[in-house]
Amino acid sequence: MADFPAFLIYMIVTTFTPGPNNLLSMANAMRYGYRKVQAFLAGIFTGFFIVLLIAAFINLLLVNFIPQIEIWMKILGAVYMVFLGFQIMLTKPSRKNSKQRGMNTFWTGFGLQFLNLKGILYGITIFATFIIPSFKRPFILSLFALALALAGYLSVNLWALAGSWLHNLAWRYQRWINIGMGFLLIYSAVASLV
Repeated sequence: MADFPAFLIYMIVTTFTPGPNNLLSMANAMRYGYRKVQAFLAGIFTGFFIVLLIAAFINLLLVNFIPQIEIWMKILGAVYMVFLGFQIMLTKPSRKNSKQRGMNTFWTGFGLQFLNLKGILYGITIFATFIIPSFKRPFILSLFALALALAGYLSVNLWALAGSWLHNLAWRYQRWINIGMGFLLIYSAVASLV
């Protein structure tokens, strides 16, 4: 992999910043407690793994059948990372909890992955920008999808724990955390093109 530090930064920032998976995990844990959200978190992991596999193989098909598209996919991925970096930096702290009922099931966590634009674009971007240029074997792509899904599973667990334990402290410093994460994401976008 040509730029492993940029890949790692992009993966960490995108995985651990607020998004539907992380915020719902926190909200559910605040409402039901950490132990009672495990089925929801397992649904997120399972659905996200499938989304990542689909993203990997769609990217591989595009690159294999239209090789000229690879550079455009990298540019599009970098533009999306810069956009996401600015979005994260401009996000204002919020204490709002999800008011929806019935959001704490395996199938809710699973189904959310197929509607989660952040997760879908993350899968497309990370494979197009960092992984496919260096690895094209289906088994290796599957291992990357599994590793990225496990990182996502770690993230939703940490957010759920934060929902149970550290909500007030995390909220107090959320603005500074978002600015730092946004700058790191923009760095990753630039590094992916250099």
